Amino acid sequence: MYIFEIVKPGTWLESEDRDWSWEIEGILRSLEGQFYEANLALNMFLHTLQRDRRPPCREQWEADANRRSEIRRQVEQKYENPYDHSVWDDIHLETETIFKREQWQSGKLPREFEQNQVFMHARAFLYALDSFDKFLRVLKNQPNVPAEISVLHDEIGTSFPDLRGVRNTSQHMEDRSRGLGAGRRGQPPQPLELQPIDNGLVKSENGALILNCLNGTKYGNTMADGHYGEVDVSPASMEALHSIFQRLLEAFTWKGPKTHLPSI
Repeated sequence: MYIFEIVKPGTWLESEDRDWSWEIEGILRSLEGQFYEANLALNMFLHTLQRDRRPPCREQWEADANRRSEIRRQVEQKYENPYDHSVWDDIHLETETIFKREQWQSGKLPREFEQNQVFMHARAFLYALDSFDKFLRVLKNQPNVPAEISVLHDEIGTSFPDLRGVRNTSQHMEDRSRGLGAGRRGQPPQPLELQPIDNGLVKSENGALILNCLNGTKYGNTMADGHYGEVDVSPASMEALHSIFQRLLEAFTWKGPKTHLPSI
């Protein structure tokens, strides 16, 4: 498990303007929340990714096959002639229904749930990162904040150049899936002009529409401008965010004892 530790330089901001302090401290708490939401999403993503890469267990496959056979024999007893081809589909359907309900009751997840978990965690990381960026943009526009805040916000863009474009597509799949990009304010979305792509999985000079793609630890989408973009859901990305957040806190003047985060 990856836990990214932060040392908060103090308890309260040093300022005679209590309203200003209250406002800035609230934004900083929101940034902290998004930081640890990203940290949690990263751990859940990596755990699910490792689980999905495990080879199937032969013993479990054999046990499942035996249990299906037992259920099928029980179901066949309801029929006068279970060998009649006309009832095979009904017997199979009832067998599978009973077997799957038993499996779910024992705690096993449907395959569709397991397959989607890794994408959910990747998007959770993406959204937390994007929200951190948005809160930081709000913070840099507040009065009397250190000039370094604007530099740190620019660093988000440098470290994650495709962040906004990938997030926008993730939230507008209904448009991208129809080959539509972003529309101007008050205007309908415009057709995508796909750009050349070479991401290790797909290579095309004519471009390709790729949505909800996982390339190793990189989550990607075709963005509104037709380019393919990615955000790496990795400890390296979290390290970059960690560095920005720690320097962000240190840019302010604090009073009171330091605090070690996260808590136990």
